[in-house]
Amino acid sequence: MEVFAVTIFMSLAFAVLFAVLFLGERSQRKQRSIEQDALLPLDDGAPARPAPFPPISEPFHPTP
Repeated sequence: MEVFAVTIFMSLAFAVLFAVLFLGERSQRKQRSIEQDALLPLDDGAPARPAPFPPISEPFHPTP
């Protein structure tokens, strides 16, 4: 039974640790994250615009 108590205690400890770290990361919105800094070399400075849709053509129906 001691194993269950230790398992539940560790699970709760990890859940609280995750919640604290998650909320701490969310509160630092003003600073850039590591992922954003890693993508900076790929940034060309121009905002991405979606490509226009191609014109819709009539479906091909072979004549008998």
